[in-house]
This record gives sequence, C-alpha cells and structure tokens, in this order.
Amino acid sequence: MTYQIEGNTLLFAIDRRQIVDIAVNDTIQVKGFPGASHVWTGHDMEFVENNPDDEIFLEVERVGDNQYKAAGILLQ
Repeated sequence: MTYQIEGNTLLFAIDRRQIVDIAVNDTIQVKGFPGASHVWTGHDMEFVENNPDDEIFLEVERVGDNQYKAAGILLQ
C-alpha cells in the first residue's frame, strides 16, 4: 500500500558541530533550496544553549515552484 502525504514543510537536521562557532546575525543556508536561509538570532542561541541534548532542525517551507523560505529553528 502507498500513502501520500501532502505538505509544504521540510525539516533539515543541523549537526551541533557544524554551528559550534555560530554568532547572532550569521546565516544558515540550505544548499539546493533557493531562499531557504535563516539569520541566527539571540533567541535561537539561547534556545539551543538551554537544550543541549535536543536535536536541532531548520524548518523550511515551500512557497512556490523551486522557491523556499526558512521558518525557523526547531528542537526535538
């Protein structure tokens, strides 16, 4: 059986080692997804530092054909 899921949201896992030196106003971009970039904020920094065991994700929304927009950082 095949199940089809409709949606416009993608989650990209971020390895903490990749952003160990990230600073406020630095940009995270997703290669191959035009427009999928997120400017790191003080809130993001605090959120990640206060949850050291959580996995980090960048939430990206498809807004058109081959057009994307980063919606923010999620932790799980």
